[in-house]
Formats: sequence, C-alpha cells, structure tokens
Amino acid sequence: MRILVVDREFLVAMEVETVLTEAFASEVKVATPHTFIVELERGWFDVIVIDSGLISGEAALRLRASGSGLVFTTLSVDDMDGVTGWDGITVVAKPFNDHHLVEAVKNAART
Repeated sequence: MRILVVDREFLVAMEVETVLTEAFASEVKVATPHTFIVELERGWFDVIVIDSGLISGEAALRLRASGSGLVFTTLSVDDMDGVTGWDGITVVAKPFNDHHLVEAVKNAART
C-alpha cells in the first residue's frame, strides 16, 4: 500500500508517517501543501491523508481525480462530522488517536 500524508505542519505529517509506517507494511510519503500535487503527478497512492483545510480549488480537483482513498484530518470542530461536499470521507481529529487514524486508513484503502 502507498500512502501520501499532507499537512500544513511538517511535524504533524511526520507523526502520521511514523504511526502508519508502524501499523502497515507500506510506503508512506510526506508532502507539504506546496508539493503534494507534484507527488500526485509522480505516482498513484492507495490512500491520501490530508488536512481538511487544504482541500479547495485545484487541490480538490486533483484529489477527486486521483482515485485514491481519502482520510481528512482536522482541528476544526466544524469538520468533525464530515466535510461539506465530501460525503463518506472519514475525518480524524487532531491531535490523533493512533488507533482511529490507523482504522480510518484501513477503511479508506478498502473503498
């Protein structure tokens, strides 16, 4: 499984990378908000874990076109029950509960 992690805070993305690397026998790649579109162009990912604040404009179009399973992360109370226009996508609250994050990625990989 190939997983792409995108967050505004590089240290948060690195923590997600650590949790997912320990949980899965997978390649986990970290990208910034400025570089993740390039990563999408370079290759296919089974799952993309991305901060919900980054899913607008061109980024949203690229995510939808990627065909990857998605998991959104957020600090926003407004997004905890789901992100408008992205029905069925799991949202994981920050700071992370490792178990919830791993389960969300497992479920996204199956869809």
